[in-house]
Amino acid sequence: MKKMLFIGLLLLMTSSAMAEMISITHQPAELRDRAMVSGSKIIRELPRYTPLELVNAGADYYQVKDVSGKTGYVHKSLTGKVPAVVVTANVCNVRTGPGTEFSIAFKAQKGQSFKILAQQQEWVQIKSNAGQTGWIWQNLVWGE
Repeated sequence: MKKMLFIGLLLLMTSSAMAEMISITHQPAELRDRAMVSGSKIIRELPRYTPLELVNAGADYYQVKDVSGKTGYVHKSLTGKVPAVVVTANVCNVRTGPGTEFSIAFKAQKGQSFKILAQQQEWVQIKSNAGQTGWIWQNLVWGE
């Protein structure tokens, strides 16, 4: 019995670690409570480069989960496989290089989304919707 429980937990951890991620590539985009525009409510607006965990793929809509764990629907035409992250810390430094020895390029706020340009060890090179680039520590973001 203990062995079965262990195998079940291992499979659950493996499946969540391998969750497929997508991101918003077109604006305006909205997370909706149903897989349709008519009769559905907007849960929240989604800026470009918002990373989302794919839960289920329907004909026209994806069922997705956001950084806060909210589940909703987004139209497939507004998404893509662009690697992206969202800031989870209240405020964090985005640096000119991959390390704390590099100067601060700008500050990022909780909820800001960025396109991933590269990764180097524990650092992620990012680009904002406005074109700002820099490096952020991976533990301060959620996404791919």
